[in-house]
Amino acid sequence: MITKNEEKFLELCLNSVKSIVDEIIIVDTGSTDKTKEIAKKFNAKIIDFKWIDDFSAAKNESLKHATRDWVLVLDADEVIEKKDLDKIKNAIENSEKDFVGFSLEQRSYINNFFEGAVKNNSDFELVKNYLFYIPHHLVRLFKNSLGLYFKHRVHELIEDSIIEKNLKYRKIDVVLHHFGSLKDVNLISNKTEQYSKIILKQLEENPDIARYNYQAARMHLGKSDFSNALKYFEKTAKLSPNYKLVFSEIAKIYLQMNDKNRAIEYFKKSMKHNPENPSPANNLAVVYMSIGKFEQAKKILEEQLKKHPDNKALKYNYEKVLENLEK
Repeated sequence: MITKNEEKFLELCLNSVKSIVDEIIIVDTGSTDKTKEIAKKFNAKIIDFKWIDDFSAAKNESLKHATRDWVLVLDADEVIEKKDLDKIKNAIENSEKDFVGFSLEQRSYINNFFEGAVKNNSDFELVKNYLFYIPHHLVRLFKNSLGLYFKHRVHELIEDSIIEKNLKYRKIDVVLHHFGSLKDVNLISNKTEQYSKIILKQLEENPDIARYNYQAARMHLGKSDFSNALKYFEKTAKLSPNYKLVFSEIAKIYLQMNDKNRAIEYFKKSMKHNPENPSPANNLAVVYMSIGKFEQAKKILEEQLKKHPDNKALKYNYEKVLENLEK
């Protein structure tokens, strides 16, 4: 792992995995608190690394010092539940020849709902009081000595390197409980500023990469800067029209700006580019409902329900449409 001033969570993190790891490697980028002292209690190898606005560079430094067959990468504010440790060992012991890595589900806990959040029903003592989490699947367990490396200055991934080498990974049912969004407000604010700076730097270096334009758009959206968010989402769409429902993102900005006609136009584009995903169609139906066009909404929802009969959002909105048509 890489660390900087992680005294609050580090011990919890290392305690959660110490029984299954043979060595602990920590690349520290300038801690001024007790992070290193805590790491020493676990006999960790501690490597000092000058911060160069690049999370991948720091993580790749940590990989250079790994001497065992498999690597598990954690953030200092993550914890793995005891019941999932055996799943990690089983995945390694029974790994098929073709698979060189495993993707784990990172759950970032939050107390206020926002888009993409899932209701938290976990009975794990450390997290059961949080209302929601945001799920992400990330490859954090992979074979060593294959020349795999992290890419991107920020929101770094090893997946791209695996794909580049025509190798494979698969999901396993292991959860990384992530407490990053529950840290001190000032820390979160500083981290957001740091990420913003790196996102813009990365984009400046590579202006024609869809991923970097998309991240710049999300960053501006987080600051309610709609015109810049639109600009970068539109550039993303131009570079890669199928990138992460980008037309839906544009539509949602127009909704925020109360331009429902443009929102309809872009949700339709999103449907066209993502025919297997019910989300753009569901959103389009909701916009139609909001302007009283219930018949159009009904038709869209019925078409989608034929393809996705168990989708809760589609079923909910279909019931609402029928209620309104009966009035």
